[in-house]
Amino acid sequence: MSNLETKVFTERIERARKVMERKELDLCILTNRSSIRYFSGLRMNTAAFSILLISQDDIKYVVARLDLLRAERDCWINDIISFPEDTPDYLNILNDHFKQWKNPRVGVELPELNYETYRYFQEKLSNGHFINIAAELKYLRTIKSDEEIKIIRESANIADKAMREALKVAKAGIKEYEVTAVARYTLLKEGSENPSFEPFLASGENSWLPQRYSSEKVLKPYELNLLDMGGIYRGYCSDITRTFSVGETTPEQYRLFHEILTVQQNTIKSLRPGISAGEVDYIARRAIEELGYGEYFPHLTGHGLGIDIHEGPIIDKERTDILQKNMVLTIEPGVYLPGVGAVRIEDMVLITDDGYEILTQTRRDLIN
Repeated sequence: MSNLETKVFTERIERARKVMERKELDLCILTNRSSIRYFSGLRMNTAAFSILLISQDDIKYVVARLDLLRAERDCWINDIISFPEDTPDYLNILNDHFKQWKNPRVGVELPELNYETYRYFQEKLSNGHFINIAAELKYLRTIKSDEEIKIIRESANIADKAMREALKVAKAGIKEYEVTAVARYTLLKEGSENPSFEPFLASGENSWLPQRYSSEKVLKPYELNLLDMGGIYRGYCSDITRTFSVGETTPEQYRLFHEILTVQQNTIKSLRPGISAGEVDYIARRAIEELGYGEYFPHLTGHGLGIDIHEGPIIDKERTDILQKNMVLTIEPGVYLPGVGAVRIEDMVLITDDGYEILTQTRRDLIN
């Protein structure tokens, strides 16, 4: 890893230490896979477990024995130690390290800890006072650096390629899962580590339920089809949705599609630094309510994304998050109308100096 890359991660650690100062913490114990990747830069297998310990004086990265040599080669952190997997007292290697604190204040990401792990940490630091700092650490990731934006652009570009390839095979008579198989293949072929979530195509009745996985159902005319996918490129997620038909549509389906597309585009036009997430949501929600579909819009208007597929800012009712330059988020209002179909068009958007830039460019056409 170059000195420049190392500097990026050390600066992130220093921002975390400022959080620790404000919360008067002696130690942070991080187990959240996304947080660890953000601070370490090291990709792990999704089945692997590791722990990052941060104090004001040092950083320790604890990995499974199987991952040790690769971590020592690829990670900028100098103090990397290993633990035996599937051993009950896997952190006994840190017993002496923990003894230096008598009554430590320990930062943890509480939502990421299951009960067993939390109790184990309490046993290892029996006099510790545990403080949840998940929100503070997630906030550090909301404003992206220029390098992160460069990576996210490529992640969005890969998602566009996968969407276009999937739409090419989406014809009458093909099964939902055959379309998403093409999306998965293209994501990996173009450089994604993995899909950022389970891609799905929901057609006809499956769209307005909605059924968020692909099935054996075949595509046919006079139905609306909702295709949602994204990939992970160099640790950063993409997310895109398109709604389409494989042939003729009813007048009601045609009208619904163009109404919701207009709502989505108008909502994007409202984006700028200084506007609140709640206000953006209100713009989309009010427009859908005025169309008479309010009860059929059951989810948020959008969400931030980066190392996690869903992170701040969350674009939802009464959210006070203020949009700032270099935030990346999605705008995806949707209506799920029983007996008619569902329409959701989702794009990734970068907040700029005085407005926005749409990062996903796949055409938004009704008839595929």
